[in-house]
Amino acid sequence: MSFEVMEYVVWVIEIAAREFFDGDKTTAYDTLKNSGLWALYTEHYDTTHTLGSEYILDEMREYFVENGVSFSC
Repeated sequence: MSFEVMEYVVWVIEIAAREFFDGDKTTAYDTLKNSGLWALYTEHYDTTHTLGSEYILDEMREYFVENGVSFSC
């Protein structure tokens, strides 16, 4: 994984943690990995890194609700 992609996924984890997991980055990371969203964001970095945080969070929320993924906020 390149440094750019690594920085990006750290940012994705941080925004997910703040929005859905009361700031818990470990839970955010585990949830993204287990749900398959991690692969989406890393494999399609060229496209997804251009999206704003609100778009990404809305996409996550929709995915979590549709797939019964638990989140705290």
